Amino acid sequence: MKFFISLLSSLFILSLGILLALTLVAFIGESPLLVLKILISGSLGGTREIANSLFYATPFIFTGLSVAWAFQVGLFNVGAEGQMLMGGIAVTSLGILLPDLSPVVAIPLAFFVAFLIGGLWGAIAGWVKVARGAHEVLVTILLNFVAFGASSFFILNVFRNPESQNPETFEIGPHYFLSSLSFFDPSSPLNQMIYVAIFCALVFSMVFRKTILGFYQRMSGAAPGVALRSGIFIDRQIIFAMFISGGLAGLASCGTIMGYAHKAREGFANGAGFIGIAVALLGRNRASGVVLSAILFGALAKGSLDLDLDTQFVTRDLALVIQACIVIVVASQPGIELFYRNVLQPRLLAKYFTKYAESKK
Repeated sequence: MKFFISLLSSLFILSLGILLALTLVAFIGESPLLVLKILISGSLGGTREIANSLFYATPFIFTGLSVAWAFQVGLFNVGAEGQMLMGGIAVTSLGILLPDLSPVVAIPLAFFVAFLIGGLWGAIAGWVKVARGAHEVLVTILLNFVAFGASSFFILNVFRNPESQNPETFEIGPHYFLSSLSFFDPSSPLNQMIYVAIFCALVFSMVFRKTILGFYQRMSGAAPGVALRSGIFIDRQIIFAMFISGGLAGLASCGTIMGYAHKAREGFANGAGFIGIAVALLGRNRASGVVLSAILFGALAKGSLDLDLDTQFVTRDLALVIQACIVIVVASQPGIELFYRNVLQPRLLAKYFTKYAESKK
């Protein structure tokens, strides 16, 4: 029952956010119904569109799980973008330096390296919080800038492909390639990473519902005083949570690098780390909610690509506007609920009882 209430609440928030964005579209001078039709047909209009929407959703699942894991421990990881960049650079470096590994070894090793490097980048923020008392939001934001610079240095100076005019690296070894899911569409970039994303969501759900580790993690965030008196080392839980959070964000890069581009291009994260925040908020930090939210945001990203050609005043940036509107509505939800409980509900009850009393006379 609680799940369905949460689902209905998320659908209401989603509808409110989209309605707010379409209202802005009407003020611009474009037809909201036309824009909505383009978004739906561009993301769900056929098997190719659906496959592309799932491809866009894949990194959002990882970054959404990354942010949600940190939220479960009372932490706000704003550094998923940087952690994804560092994980992607690590995978690319491995694929360039060791191109001849067997696929049986290469692909699991690449996943491990992406998770490890992304996790260590996240653990830095956890350690700074524990050791120096710095807020994780500030530290992760600053680490994002370091990751931007480091990834650009590796792409443009260390592994730059001189035969290409684009800012990109050499291609990784073919044994690192992930197979595309051709049963959707042979030309679609959707690849096996979607299975890894679903598996990580299942593990996420199992850990926080069935294991002592998940209980310790939640307790450290929800009731740190009780956790401390129970013998839980909160500092360790914080560092570990940021490590897992960063590792999930690091895995988000594998779908693009190993399954599509087969190289690292400058800006390959493309804002997926920041979108993960909105995905986690709309998904209520639950694995199932994160997956559904990621698919929604993936559909928005794919559907918005057609806006540049089919509308006069609206561009693909509308997807960012819709995401921002959803975040605004989610952030405003406690205030909306407080207003309903303290203002609207008493007035509605008073009006009901007044009518009831008058009918009895």
